[in-house]
Amino acid sequence: MTAATTPDLLQSFLEEAWETVAVFEQAAEFLAIKRHEPLVVMAHRLKGSAGLYGFPQISNLGALAERILEAAPRYTEPQQARVIEFMGQLTAVLVTALENIAIHGQEGRVGLELGRLGAAALIQELTALNPEAFASNNLEPTQETIPPPDQTQVGVVEELQNFYRQNSEFWEFFAPETLENLDHVASALAQLQLDSQNSEHLRALFRAMHTVKGAAYSVGCKPIGALAHQLEDLMVAVREGHKSWNDQIAHLILEGAQVLGKMIVVAEGKDPPAAQTLGSQLFELQGRLAHLLGQEAPPSPQAPAPTPPRPSVQPTRSSNTASVRVSLERLDTLLNLAGETLVARSRLELLAQRFEEMEELLEAARQRLLRTTSDFEARYLNPRLSLAQKAQNPPAQSTLGKTVQELFTELEFDRYDDLNILARSIQEMTSDLAEVRHTLSEQIKAFRQETELFGKLSQDLRNEVGRARLIPIGRFYTRLTRQVQQIAGAKQVQLQFQGEQVEIDSVLLDGLSEALLHLVSNAVIHGIESPAERLAAGKTPQGTLTIRTQQQRSTLVLEISDDGRGINLEAVKQKAVEKGLRTQAQVEAMRPEEAMELIFLPGLSTALVVSDVAGRGVGLDVVAATVRRLRGDLSVETRSGLGTTFRLRVPQNLVVSDILLLQAGGQVIGLPRESLVTLLTAPAGQQEVAYEGSSVPVKLLSALLGLPPIEQEEYALAVVEGRGGALVALAVERFIGLQQALVKPLRAPLSELPHLIGASVSATGEVVLVLSPSGLLGLNTSMPIQARIENPPTQRLPVLLVDDSLSVRKVVAQMLRKVGHQVVTAADGQEALELLQQQPFQAVVTDLEMPRMSGFELLEEVRRRPNLAHLPIAVLTTRASAKHRDLATQLGANAYLTKPADEVELERFLRGI
Repeated sequence: MTAATTPDLLQSFLEEAWETVAVFEQAAEFLAIKRHEPLVVMAHRLKGSAGLYGFPQISNLGALAERILEAAPRYTEPQQARVIEFMGQLTAVLVTALENIAIHGQEGRVGLELGRLGAAALIQELTALNPEAFASNNLEPTQETIPPPDQTQVGVVEELQNFYRQNSEFWEFFAPETLENLDHVASALAQLQLDSQNSEHLRALFRAMHTVKGAAYSVGCKPIGALAHQLEDLMVAVREGHKSWNDQIAHLILEGAQVLGKMIVVAEGKDPPAAQTLGSQLFELQGRLAHLLGQEAPPSPQAPAPTPPRPSVQPTRSSNTASVRVSLERLDTLLNLAGETLVARSRLELLAQRFEEMEELLEAARQRLLRTTSDFEARYLNPRLSLAQKAQNPPAQSTLGKTVQELFTELEFDRYDDLNILARSIQEMTSDLAEVRHTLSEQIKAFRQETELFGKLSQDLRNEVGRARLIPIGRFYTRLTRQVQQIAGAKQVQLQFQGEQVEIDSVLLDGLSEALLHLVSNAVIHGIESPAERLAAGKTPQGTLTIRTQQQRSTLVLEISDDGRGINLEAVKQKAVEKGLRTQAQVEAMRPEEAMELIFLPGLSTALVVSDVAGRGVGLDVVAATVRRLRGDLSVETRSGLGTTFRLRVPQNLVVSDILLLQAGGQVIGLPRESLVTLLTAPAGQQEVAYEGSSVPVKLLSALLGLPPIEQEEYALAVVEGRGGALVALAVERFIGLQQALVKPLRAPLSELPHLIGASVSATGEVVLVLSPSGLLGLNTSMPIQARIENPPTQRLPVLLVDDSLSVRKVVAQMLRKVGHQVVTAADGQEALELLQQQPFQAVVTDLEMPRMSGFELLEEVRRRPNLAHLPIAVLTTRASAKHRDLATQLGANAYLTKPADEVELERFLRGI
């Protein structure tokens, strides 16, 4: 073990090596399915990492395994069996060596142990059968044979790009891992800038760069490995006390991390200008590192001999705990599929609801059939009625002196005349209907349970896919650190980060990144003063820029604060006038908060000097546009001489999965579940409600949207977050329910409306607009509720519709519901009279010709009863003659309408009540 290998790094090596053992133990399974690549990858990694950590015998063991396994496709079955036997011996020796390292820190006599097990004979046999497996190939050297930096300069761009093309499968995990570790390097450097005496930050810095070096050498990317190796040597010198930590070393490491990041980009061919300067930049950086470390400086990059190319090997990645990096495009596809699954589940739920309606219809039909049977028996099988029929039609006498009926009765035979047969048939039908209803009810229960399970699984799927897109915002902080270091110049700026572990949707972070960079640049350039200015103002020469992230319910709050000079509103007003954006009269009449909004106008800048990053009037307008696009809001607080705070509030979830359906102004509208705080109720006219000890203002949603309000005694309230996090209660007619849905964004020009998130399709096929509460409450259309509800009327009662035709009941009921009426139906006058005794109604619309009780009889019965005599009644019939109309009027009908029903006439009748 080398002197530089500390216990924590040794533990990292052992963990990697034990993963290799686990894969080697599955060699037989991999070779049986013709997949030798994972074994080659693990052997190559063992060879490189063991060499780096100072275990040459294990490194040679890995090299031997790599050579033998690379020839696996050319082995016959008997030869493959010998390879499997050899891998078993090698694994046993490796296990012993790792145990020795863990206990004694030494690998032991690995070669002798392998020979003792008989591996030499196996190797000789395989060498004779497949000499090409042991031919000299240009495998990656171990740490002892790594060429010095001067041998890697010629054609570094070509070498990087060749490696990228020839090792695409390695690159898929190597590049993201390297970039992530470079972010850790930048983060550790920022912490060391605040506290250079903290050894934990130095260890984190060393671990990150050591991982970059090890990964680069393991996959064979020598240019990246060589530079990372030099940077690691510099950190080792600091850690062992040979060098003192200072700004020069910090700057060199930061520059080295930036060059390593540039090498990744150049290898992928994404930045041609950077490719032209990479060679000289790398040569110059490595020269300074060599000078600082006391090493020989590399020669000019024009002269050294080129490095021979490494043969292309494209293995697949394998480990015990496999992981995969998924592109955002694929995650978006999965998320949309999960959303479509939720829509399908809503359709299933609608089917279940229709099953329940069918059950109610069956029960109603059974009840009607039962009543019909009872009436039939009462009329035709009544004993008194039978006696009366006997008197009118005496039965014929038989030859025995008795009637046939008497003889039939004496014999106690069952009678099977038409009436009895009909009655019994109807009873059997009623029994069958009851059995069908019971079976249907059981099936509905089972179907409902399945849909609930399906809904839970779908929601879990969507949640898991959504979590896959979450990343800590601290990863982006390193980019902000580099931004500040690049633009600060002579200014001294201390960065403070809070809430680095808050997780944010990666798509949301991509959308916010440009806005955050603009705000940070604005704070450094316009806000924080130069050291001389700060000293003159009684401040410390070093300015402080604080970036704070926190999550409040479902909202992400980002604050960028500086302790600089603040915003000069008078200068902003003057610039607005000079640029022709506002007139002098307009700016003089502005309140301070209105003047603050001027800084978000495009083309306005207060910078005295135009540079690459300031003075062009492009910046805060981009920030404002970005926040609007993300359905958030932006506020500014400033105090002259003390500093400025920009506060961004954006929804944490870009994809809405659950919406609350509600009715406002007669329209069905959706609110995202994430925006809801609580649900309440309040009487009409109430301007505030109490929630958690504070007063929440009430606003009528229909008024905000410009819809005609439907007046009622009580409103349902959805408490949501408005601008700046303030709570507002939106008053609506009723809540329909929570629904899982896929909300899709709207296209222009509707996408420009700040109060609309998107639209969804309900289970019935109706398009539902989904509102953004913060955008909605930012509109200037709101008015006090009391201005619209002056005299709260009584609650509207339902209308009773009476008709023996099912088709008429459905058509007319739909017509009445369309204009906002609740409807209860009855099949005849008798059923209507029973309903009238059970609940109050606004009015009655009845047919004339119906079984059991006609419309005329219903009219007469209603007017005869004191508790119902006041009820408005309209007759809706096909009888248009004067005698029918006159009789209905005499019995107390308020309106006489003829079929087919006319919607206008019905509405006129109901409106006149």
